[in-house]
Amino acid sequence: MPQITVTYGEKTATVSAEVGSLIGDAITRTGLPLEQPCAGRGTCGKCKILAEAGLAPPDEIEHKNLSEGELAVGNRLACRARVVEDVEVTLAPIVIYSNKIFKGSNAYKKSDTPLGLAIDLGSTTVAAFLTMLDTGEVCAGGAGLNQQTVFGADVISRLAAAENPEDAERLHKLALASINQAVDSLKLSRRVKERIERVTIVGNVAMHHLLARLPIDTLAVIPFQPYSRQALPDASGLMGGIFPQHVKVMLPPLIGGFVGSDALACLAYFGFDNASAPIAAIDLGTNGEVMVTDGKRILTASTAAGPAFEGVNISCGSRAVDGAITKVAITEQQIRFDTIADASPVGLTGSGLLSLIQELRRVSVIEPSGRFAAQPPLFADRFDVDVHGIRRLHLAADDSLALSQFDVRELQKAKGAIRAAVEILMARLGLHAQDLAHIYLTGSFGGQVDIDAVMALGMIPPVRKEVVQTVANGAGFGAAMFLSDEGFARGEALAHRAEQIDLDLDNDFNMRYVNSMSLTPDA
Repeated sequence: MPQITVTYGEKTATVSAEVGSLIGDAITRTGLPLEQPCAGRGTCGKCKILAEAGLAPPDEIEHKNLSEGELAVGNRLACRARVVEDVEVTLAPIVIYSNKIFKGSNAYKKSDTPLGLAIDLGSTTVAAFLTMLDTGEVCAGGAGLNQQTVFGADVISRLAAAENPEDAERLHKLALASINQAVDSLKLSRRVKERIERVTIVGNVAMHHLLARLPIDTLAVIPFQPYSRQALPDASGLMGGIFPQHVKVMLPPLIGGFVGSDALACLAYFGFDNASAPIAAIDLGTNGEVMVTDGKRILTASTAAGPAFEGVNISCGSRAVDGAITKVAITEQQIRFDTIADASPVGLTGSGLLSLIQELRRVSVIEPSGRFAAQPPLFADRFDVDVHGIRRLHLAADDSLALSQFDVRELQKAKGAIRAAVEILMARLGLHAQDLAHIYLTGSFGGQVDIDAVMALGMIPPVRKEVVQTVANGAGFGAAMFLSDEGFARGEALAHRAEQIDLDLDNDFNMRYVNSMSLTPDA
């Protein structure tokens, strides 16, 4: 009798199954989560799994619901695929599409101009941007969840999993599946897809190495450097058939330890190689990339901000789904929420967490140290302690949402790491806050943050508000610039010029980090 081995993050379960039975039935018997919104009737196409051999060929329903690229990397529908022999299955989270990622144009529909795809393979969000190759105009954008999160929200967990060759291959295929989903979110017609001739893919060093099937040993030990920083001008052979053979796929070079081609794309988009005045850029996400130039040298660094900015590891955290809280306002005894799609609140995004803590600081419910006030001037009747003895503030009358002291600490650690990294790079260049002509906040989180909250909580040095600008897609737009031969060469030159600073070896980092945890503008 065939054996079905199912992996979900760190959990693995094995069951036996009859030949000809549905793989979904076997997965259900493991007790591991499998989403089947249509109850297995084959009408929704949402029960996607990643399977390695052992299944009968896809039927008509699977061909209808799965793209050629998805089928090429082993995606199947659990409610339709039937067991033939032993099967290994990886379960991935349901993809979450952002309805805030991009506003574009229909210019690409008005001609037969060759097109390109710029992919930002982020740790949490994978974004895809459709670009006209003649003008470089980015016309459409979409995004989905990086399905590698079944192995952990942070890259360290994924690198640890990748020490097992079988899991490393699963992570590679999950990256391909995530790219597929991001491209699918663009909802391009077959005719438009046929015009795509080039693809560039950028990401942090871990994402790059897992996609490129490079050894990850050197990333896990001091001095945490890439196995290779070199560009891959022809990476089509790594794509597992998700793009047609005529499409040229390119991976730009890396900068250094945990400063990858996504940061390189930001440098290009924000013009760090021809800056006329000191500027800084911060790609805010699970991994925070910080970039500073004085107009001559370009310094970069990566800091483990943690997943709080993505709404992860927060007791009522949420990704960017309908109902996710993006902004908070407090008036007297009321807490008002702005949510995606104006839906009923389901949890806090990173930007919502930042906004909430800033508002609670403003009304003195949270002290500068990050502690909840012992006798808060507002909402005293909303406090209690959880089962672990951690104090928390209930945000809604039905007790469905609460902010704990632990959540505040997670935000403090994230913002402290970012502030300390910026200060160290500025100090290396002899810059002060007033010297910066621009600070760009970018990334799926950074592009949506409330600048007032960022400044009030001291995430960045005290600069004039007009200096700070949010840009949602710095890495994606920079990746689009790399689609041309000239742009790709520019990226290679920038990678050679940029310097990566290892914060772990900086004697001042720990002191600056601790000092930066205070929730005040000058900390």
